[in-house]
Amino acid sequence: MVKPPCVLQIVGYSNSGKTTLLTKLIPILEKAGIRVGVIKHDGGHDFEWDQPGKDTWRYREAGASLVAITSKTKTAIVEQKPQELSVLIQRLADAGAQLVLVEGFKREGYPKLVLLRRPEDQELLSTVTHLVGIVGWSDNRQPGLPFFDINDIDNLATFVRERVSVWYCQN
Repeated sequence: MVKPPCVLQIVGYSNSGKTTLLTKLIPILEKAGIRVGVIKHDGGHDFEWDQPGKDTWRYREAGASLVAITSKTKTAIVEQKPQELSVLIQRLADAGAQLVLVEGFKREGYPKLVLLRRPEDQELLSTVTHLVGIVGWSDNRQPGLPFFDINDIDNLATFVRERVSVWYCQN
């Protein structure tokens, strides 16, 4: 079995900027030599991965439990059942991820950066566990937690790079 990757969750309410933050952070970490995997939690929706009428969609509609597609540049596997976060993390580790960035899954027990966009988002600080830092649009400093302005991606990336090796990895 492959060594488990380190995991960092990015949590916040809907439209807080989690995806935008990750899309800015990922290329910096990859350029620094960290192989990054990403898992997104789609809490209340039934996402569609492929397009109606395409072959993979037709296979799923026909009842296949697993559908894979591969090309010269990428591979995707769609599984017709939900998976636990720990299983998804291990799958990304098996595929070579050194750091798994998880968007969402507020109740899981991995280190978390919390995004605070609006003043009412502050309540997340009392409900989310394993906080390692805060990212916000205005100064929301809290004792004992580093704070990063949403536009300070370089310092946030440095923070993540310096701590990848010290954040606990999956047991």
